[in-house]
Amino acid sequence: MNAALDRQVRTLLARYGQQRVLDAIAAVGAARGSGISSATEAVPTKTKARTSGRTTTRRKSATEVVAKAQVPPEVRPVIERIALAYESKEILPERWRVKKFLASEGVNADRIRSRADALPTVVEVLATLPQERLEDLLSGWREHVERGDLAILADAILGPPKTGSPAGRR
Repeated sequence: MNAALDRQVRTLLARYGQQRVLDAIAAVGAARGSGISSATEAVPTKTKARTSGRTTTRRKSATEVVAKAQVPPEVRPVIERIALAYESKEILPERWRVKKFLASEGVNADRIRSRADALPTVVEVLATLPQERLEDLLSGWREHVERGDLAILADAILGPPKTGSPAGRR
């Protein structure tokens, strides 16, 4: 066999696999009217297609996570609002904030790889809190997102802005 043809055939087999190369040869042979197609029929075919090995799992939505968790009925609406705000990154928008919150509640957050993976854990922790604390957390988290950390820090240092003064002055 020609060395160049041998390399090209090996490249085709490595890239496309034996069956696809033989199918292509058969298609070309059928178009030309040669006996190539009968030669390819003698080659056994694989019955199982290759898979990537990865299985994809659909993440549960915030409402599904809350429905699955054991949440007391009196705090379920508040936890659902928090879970939906969490899902849309309105509260605890970064993973480090989630880990900090969970650590403050006594939960080991070292194994959390992403915000989405942490949602069931966050819901479980929230289910143990009283409704007043949940309302406070929700309003506090939203304030952080709306105003930003620097504005809250500036208010803590300088005090709240005075009404009636020109913008930008305190």
